[in-house]
Amino acid sequence: MLNNYIPLVIMLAIATVIGIVMASLSFILGPRKPNAYKESSYECGMTPVGNARERFPIKFYLIAMLFIVFDIETVFLYPWAVTFRKLPNSLRIFELAEMAVFVGILFVGYFYILGKGALDWDESDQAHAANIIPAEVLEARPKLAYGNESSGPVDLGKVPVGARVPAYGASSQEEMITTTARGA
Repeated sequence: MLNNYIPLVIMLAIATVIGIVMASLSFILGPRKPNAYKESSYECGMTPVGNARERFPIKFYLIAMLFIVFDIETVFLYPWAVTFRKLPNSLRIFELAEMAVFVGILFVGYFYILGKGALDWDESDQAHAANIIPAEVLEARPKLAYGNESSGPVDLGKVPVGARVPAYGASSQEEMITTTARGA
């Protein structure tokens, strides 16, 4: 009887040794550059500022309870599925009906919380308003103007004479400013 647990004990011992060795090596070999930012407490990526007793939205607790309910469903479904094959046919039908009732009750609860809006995270007044997009946003935009619409057709025969001066911006190139024109 005790021989059945020897592989489990060996696996636990190896896992413990590996965990201790990895944590020790990271502590010994890891870089240490402490500063005030690294030594401050970490609170879900937010800077811990203010009073710890501030009001907290109830929606977070509702979602946590919903997670627990649906997690318990999984805990009940898995052993049921494992033992379902081993049952005689008369019990299979009964257990299948029982599980259908169980899942049906969970679906009723799911649709109830969905209807109550427990899974809607945006609680602002604008989100609940019927028309949250102003009319001016939905109006057609004017055509884009690039500033050269009235310049006429492009004449590729006109090529600037002389060396080009490196310039910043298109206006200096349009005016064909060259080193000879500047007198350099």
